[in-house]
Formats: sequence, structure tokens, C-alpha cells
Amino acid sequence: MIMKKILLSIFAISSFGLYAQKTIHVFNYTNFNLVNTLLGADQSNSNCFPSIQGTNYPIPVAPQGTVTYKSYRHSDTKVPPINSWTVTSGINIVNTLAAADPQLDNLGIVTDWMLNKFYVADPGGGPLLNSGASIGTIGCNGQLVTHLQNTSSTPYAFNDAFWFVSAGETYFVIQ
Repeated sequence: MIMKKILLSIFAISSFGLYAQKTIHVFNYTNFNLVNTLLGADQSNSNCFPSIQGTNYPIPVAPQGTVTYKSYRHSDTKVPPINSWTVTSGINIVNTLAAADPQLDNLGIVTDWMLNKFYVADPGGGPLLNSGASIGTIGCNGQLVTHLQNTSSTPYAFNDAFWFVSAGETYFVIQ
């Protein structure tokens, strides 16, 4: 009987992990402010609906700063906050949900992190050329971009940016 309870407990815990939204970690190792527009989607279908996006604009991730979002819901409690999420559930079916909306829990079950459209900004307000890019899966079921590097042909304001998944959690690192 005890073994049955243990096995059921393990099954329940592992099942929860399969259906819970994954965490995203953002590491800003630059000397610039970082503004993210994070996108999640159901990439198991051909149109990626539902999809969801939110931004921490106008409050950036500070230079040398980090933020971790464990879910869409309550992302407004993080620094910097994402106060609302734009949800696209079909062609021309778009809604904006506050970060405290319980509907975000269900979206976290059926979607996963897909993309970060980001830019860096000079904390002093000076202009930066080539300060933004996109990383992750570009377009619905499209090309996966995992590394952006400052080169003469792509002279980004930052040196490198990385997007990867490890142990079920997504990481965006910029330096």
C-alpha cells in the first residue's frame, strides 16, 4: 500500500511538471539597459495558436541584471514587471490580459517560450546603432536562432546573445 502511494505521488508530481509552464531566465551581462518582448506559443500546430507576448517596456533589465519569469501569471511581481500579455487565439482574435488574470495559467499549460524580440539602450540616453534583434524560433515553426554575435557584417551594440533550453527551462543571455 505504501509503495502504491509513493508511485502515485511520483506520477502526480511528474505529470504536473509535464504540463506546467516552463521558466525563462534573462541574464543581461552588458552595460546597457535591456528591453524584452517575450513570446510564447503552441508550436505543436501549424499556426502556433494560441500565442502570447508581453514586454517589460518601459522598465528595462538593468545593466548586469537578471530576471526570472516562472509563468505569465504574476509576471507583474518581478523586476522588471510584465504587466499584461497580448493573447492571439486565432486569426484576428486578440485579447489583452492583465498579469494577474487566472486565464494565463491555462495558456501556460499549452504554450512554451518561443522568441525574444529585444533591444539594448544606453542608460545615459545616447543613441545605439544595431541595438535590437530577435532570438529563438523565428516565425511559427520557423528557423531556430540560438546565437547572435557582433561581427563586421552584423555590428550589434552587444557582443553575443544566446537562447537555449536546459532541464526544461529557457535561458536568454546577452553580453
